[in-house]
Amino acid sequence: MAVMKLIFSLLAGALMLCGCSKSSNLTVSLVNVHFKEATVLETTAVFTLRLDNAAPSPLEITGAAHNLYLNDLYVGKGLSDETFTVPRLSSVTNDVTVHLSNLALATRIKAAIESKRVDYRIQSTFYGKSWLDRTSSESTGKLDLQDFMPTESPTTETNAPPPELPTNAPPQ
Repeated sequence: MAVMKLIFSLLAGALMLCGCSKSSNLTVSLVNVHFKEATVLETTAVFTLRLDNAAPSPLEITGAAHNLYLNDLYVGKGLSDETFTVPRLSSVTNDVTVHLSNLALATRIKAAIESKRVDYRIQSTFYGKSWLDRTSSESTGKLDLQDFMPTESPTTETNAPPPELPTNAPPQ
């Protein structure tokens, strides 16, 4: 009988822990990427994420962890200990510093440059007030590398002297 209670307790505990990470009405999308620093092994970037709350109640976030994948290859992680609220039926933006592994990127950079497109996936876990309160979200998208290429703008500057303007003076 004691063994049955122990098994039942373990099973109930396992079911409770499996339900801790829930999927919600929170969706994440990538809005902007700004590169800050680069070393030989790591590039630091700031990702601006849009968090949409489709629930009728506000969602309080006390921290988050984001795993970033490019073309299905894990390339880095961003952590945030910022506390903020996503209002009900609304959205906010959140800047997250992400550390990208240059070694992981190097194996895929040639294929990405040739295709001029990169598929991304962000797996996010958001934490609430209690350790049991967490929400998971996964977002995917495509980055067009043409958006990161510098564009040539026509130049109006020249080293030639300006043309002489005609004068109304009579010829001599």
